Formats: sequence, C-alpha cells, structure tokens
Amino acid sequence: MENETLCTTATCNKIFSMRISLPFQIGQQAVLLTLALGMALSASAGELKVGTVNMMKLLSGFHEKKAAEAEEKVELAAIDAAYRERVEAIKAIEQELGKKKNEFNDPSLAEKKRKEIAASAQELAATRSVLIKEGEEFLQRQRRSLNQKMVGMINDIRSKVETAVRDHAATLDVNLVFDDSGLTSSRTPFLIYSRNTVDLTDVVLKKLNENAPSSVTLETPGGAKPKAEAPK
Repeated sequence: MENETLCTTATCNKIFSMRISLPFQIGQQAVLLTLALGMALSASAGELKVGTVNMMKLLSGFHEKKAAEAEEKVELAAIDAAYRERVEAIKAIEQELGKKKNEFNDPSLAEKKRKEIAASAQELAATRSVLIKEGEEFLQRQRRSLNQKMVGMINDIRSKVETAVRDHAATLDVNLVFDDSGLTSSRTPFLIYSRNTVDLTDVVLKKLNENAPSSVTLETPGGAKPKAEAPK
C-alpha cells in the first residue's frame, strides 16, 4: 500500500502531452484524402498557395496550456498529500499490530489478558483493511475526476488554437494550411515538401499569447523565455 505513488511530474507531463497530440493524429487517412482532393481542385483553378503551421509548437507555447499544466501539477500534489495521510494512518496501525503480537506471544501473559489483546488486534486489522480499501478508492476517484477535468480543458485549448489558425489563415492568400508537425499512421511526416509555403506558426502564437498573464513564462522564436507582459 505504502509503495503506491502518484505519477511523477515528468510522467504527468508526458501523459498531458499525449492527451494534446492524440486528437491531431485521429482520422488522418480521411484528412489526407480530403486535402488531396482540395489540392487537385485548387490546382485546376490556378496556382495553389499553401500555408503551414506547427500545431505542437502552438499548443506547447500557448499560455492557457501552460496554466493548465500548472493547475494539474498542483492538484496532483494535493491528491498525493491526502493519500500520504492515509498511508501514515495505516502504518501506525501496523506498528500497533506488531506490539499486540509481541504482547500476545508473552508466555507470562494471563489467558484473560491474551484474549483481550487478540480481540483488540482483530479490530485493528479490520480498521486497516477498511483504510486500505478507502485509500485505493480515493486514488481512483480523484485521478478519474482530474483526468476528466483535464480532458475538457485540453479540448477547449485545442479548439482555441484551431480557431486562431483559421482566423489568421483567412487573412492570407493561401488555399490550404497543413500541420507540419503532424505524423501519419506510419509515423512519417504529414508534410514532406511544399514550395513557397507561408508559415503561420509564430504569428498565430503571438496572437494567442497577447493577453497572457505576467506569471506565465513564454518562449520566443529565438529561444529566449521572457516574462509575458501584463494585460493592458
């Protein structure tokens, strides 16, 4: 029981990243067919102008995603602390059971006293079993609730990023926008080559983070991580 722990920060971040990336890899065969048809129709009407965007960069750099990660980390720590309290209570009972066992095995102990110790030990053992079950149920319940909450937040964040990409693309002279960070089902790049493409990533990311709170650290295209300005 005491060996069970919550996921580490690295593991949680990995799980969080998986939640974000999976929606963009679902149904890619259908997407490829649709895009190929669109390209053929556009090409027949004139020059095809293509835009690209790195969705993973947008998601990982969006201040709301960073805030969601921070919130998840805080809640995981709270769950872990509450669970540890239960573990310590179980350990205390186990120590008391050890004492009862030693007392029970004392050859000089009167029979009446021995029976009292045995009854007390049974009660402690029953309490221990209840606490173990409650601890397991607590972990499952809290983890499930947090996971459902994070899934909802990630879906909202993904929707905002996709809307920002569409809105910016609508202001440009492009026919299609590809996610150049996506992979096909065979784990090959979604977009291998395109001539004269327009990369929307940095402009869209800047727009997404225009109103980021000052407490969020943002990455810039040059790699530096300045503090975001407070909302004006």
